[in-house]
Amino acid sequence: MKGLRIRVAVPRDIKRMSELEETCFEESYPRELLAFFVMDSRFISLVAEVNQVIIGMAVAELEEKELKKVGHIWTIEVLPPYRRKGVAMRLLRELEERLRARGATECYLEVRTDNDPAIRLYEKLGYEKVGIIRDYYGPGIDAFFMVKDLTKMSLGNLR
Repeated sequence: MKGLRIRVAVPRDIKRMSELEETCFEESYPRELLAFFVMDSRFISLVAEVNQVIIGMAVAELEEKELKKVGHIWTIEVLPPYRRKGVAMRLLRELEERLRARGATECYLEVRTDNDPAIRLYEKLGYEKVGIIRDYYGPGIDAFFMVKDLTKMSLGNLR
C-alpha cells in the first residue's frame, strides 16, 4: 500500500489506538491496557500510518516459557477501508522480526474460528492450527490456537 509506514507506538498514540480498538472489535481492550502495552518493555506495540493517520495496530508480548522465548500476538487490527491491502501482513511480519531479534523461537495467537480472512492471512504466513479453545471469546465463541516456528523460513516469509 502506497504511503504505508509501520512504527513503534508511543504514548501520544494511545488515544487513537483506543479509538481504533473500539471501531474494530465489539469487545475492546480498555485504554489503560493499551497504555500498558505501549509502556511495558515486554510488549512490542506497532502502529500503521498513512499520511500520519493511524489506520492499524498490532501488539505482541515476549514471554519466557520452559527456558525459551515465545511471542504472543495479542491483537492485529486495521480500519475497514484499509483491509485486504497488505497492512495486517506488514504489521505481523514486523512483529515477527522484532520478536526474532529479541530471541523468540516461536509465536502463537488466538483467532475466532469464524474469522476466515484472518485465518487465511495467518496460514499464508506459516501459522498452523494446533487446537481449539472453547468459549475463548465468550459463550459459544471459540478460538483456534495457532503457532508458527520463527526459526524456519516459510513460503509466507518469502512473498
